[in-house]
Amino acid sequence: MPVILVPDSTVSMRKNRATHSVGRLVGMVVLTLALAPDLLCAQMASCSAPSSSLIQQVSTITSRTLGESCSLAQTIPGPEFEPNDQVRIPVVVHVIQNSACTEGGLSDSLVESQIEILNEDFGALAGTPGGGGFDTQIEFYLADRTPDGNPTNGITRSCNDSWYQDTGAYWETLAWNPTAYLNLYTNTAANARGYVPFLPAEGGGSSVGLLEDRVVVNWLVFGRNGAFPPHDQGRTATHEVGHYLGLFHPYFDGCGIETPPDCYTTGDRLCDTPPDAVSHDICPVGAMSCGVEVPIWNYMELTDDTCMTGFTSEQSQRMRCTLATYRTQLAESALFSDGFESGDTGAW
Repeated sequence: MPVILVPDSTVSMRKNRATHSVGRLVGMVVLTLALAPDLLCAQMASCSAPSSSLIQQVSTITSRTLGESCSLAQTIPGPEFEPNDQVRIPVVVHVIQNSACTEGGLSDSLVESQIEILNEDFGALAGTPGGGGFDTQIEFYLADRTPDGNPTNGITRSCNDSWYQDTGAYWETLAWNPTAYLNLYTNTAANARGYVPFLPAEGGGSSVGLLEDRVVVNWLVFGRNGAFPPHDQGRTATHEVGHYLGLFHPYFDGCGIETPPDCYTTGDRLCDTPPDAVSHDICPVGAMSCGVEVPIWNYMELTDDTCMTGFTSEQSQRMRCTLATYRTQLAESALFSDGFESGDTGAW
């Protein structure tokens, strides 16, 4: 039974999208999958080029967001957003399977491996595939307390056909306080590899903290050594959490202007990500775009997992600006107020 996974309901708006196919035995059904790269949000119908509606939104708000450091219209990097201290983000992973609980299952260890990958990538951990990137000093951990204060392993499990197909407002039932937890859901992700429903800066942050505020990742591309090569090393979650923390694709809005200060208001609103006209898949080493080499190594491109190796310094600043501006209750300092890394006085 061939199943073609399309990016979203507005597939006709996508251009020049390459897909990959793989045969996988799920239960007793062999699925031929052509996984589409990702959905950014409803307003961004295409991940290969921004929709006209979002471009219009960016244009119309420019005048009233000049003072914002990580708005849709611009980025203003500064020393206040340098990663001088480590912050930690609690994550709850909602594993959603079909009603028979036969598809979409993920072991606790696979979920834990995805958190490890996020920390390797966001922390540029030496000796890992992300070791060559930039250390954002953002750390993720599976939540150890529920919103009610009860102990937890940070993983919930549900079996529901509608939710598994990414239909129905499952977040209204499953979400933990989105202002205090990163809610990460695994299901079929609307037949994409993953998506977020909006960027935090949209509407001046008015949607942040709503129950629908979430990251969704297709269960087939979740965790280390997953089920869908070449997207089997957990980079889809890294990419989508980048969106969740305010990053655009490098090719958003096309080439833009390469030099400061205009590079902070065109393209992906950053100057240290090379200009990029369109998305790229596989790992096209040496490919050129906008007169420069394509940043195939960047986590916000759509290349193969093993091709991606890092964020940039300014991407780090934009994400930390997002935490300080829009997601103010999400991250916690890795240090206690007394300056120690642990509340265990016996460890001092």
